[in-house]
Amino acid sequence: MKLKNNLNYLNPWFVVGLTDAEASFGVIITKDVSRPLGFVISISFEIGLNKKDLDLLNKVKNTLGVGNIYFNKDDNTHKFKVSNITDINNIIIPFFKKYPLMSQKRADFEVFVKIIDIMLNKGHLTSDGLQEIVNLKASLNLGLNDKLKASFPNYKVSPKPAVSLINIPNDFWLAGFFEGEACFYVSLYKSPNSKTGFAVQLVFKVTQHSRDAELLKHMAKHLSCGRVEYRKGEACDYTVTAFNDIKDKIIPLLNKYPLLGSKALNFKDFKKVVEIMENKDHLTEKGINDIRVIKENMNTGRL
Repeated sequence: MKLKNNLNYLNPWFVVGLTDAEASFGVIITKDVSRPLGFVISISFEIGLNKKDLDLLNKVKNTLGVGNIYFNKDDNTHKFKVSNITDINNIIIPFFKKYPLMSQKRADFEVFVKIIDIMLNKGHLTSDGLQEIVNLKASLNLGLNDKLKASFPNYKVSPKPAVSLINIPNDFWLAGFFEGEACFYVSLYKSPNSKTGFAVQLVFKVTQHSRDAELLKHMAKHLSCGRVEYRKGEACDYTVTAFNDIKDKIIPLLNKYPLLGSKALNFKDFKKVVEIMENKDHLTEKGINDIRVIKENMNTGRL
């Protein structure tokens, strides 16, 4: 696969970061009485984004050179999907072997590759091969549903491959990952110690399942700022709140390695607030009002 360098194509590491954030490797096993073993297997690689990010998905499609884009009206998302096994084997798998995934999603990818190998060798047409695919699927994503568990009562969950991370590979990867997972938040709260009665706190946050806490720790180390915070349950956050770290590290990074989807609009507004604060205008009533207007039109408030 030859990657072209123009505005309609993405840096491959950006695609990897976006995949770590938003993609899935799917294996669906459904009953089909017309098949000798009574089941049919569908496989797919998929990235789903808000309908506002159709242009970004088109660039993913252009970069990889395969797949199609579909609109799901139920959740207002567009989905880039590759379901042809030849395209998956010849394009998708070699791409992610050359540019490896960094999150625990790499384990799903490696399980997915094993299933593809079985299917390419026609193993899925045998009872033993089908059972092996079921065992592998049991460790993939959400595992087996109740119908499959009933159909294959002797299934055994295949162990997932261990994923270790040495470092963040590329800042384009960060941009792609931030496109999917980062949040730019402006907190405006009452402060009796301020002349205006309000204070401002900027927050840059990336949320992940706790199984990817090590990835967030590497992120903090790579960027030399921020901290990893654990929530109750199974989530954790990489959080940056120090104004100078946001101004001198996060913003220059994303100016050089830009966000390319709708999140870029939130980043643009976030920078406006940084500029107001850098000029100390947030200490004035006008500055606070300007920040309030920007905040109200960011994230879920954006029309």
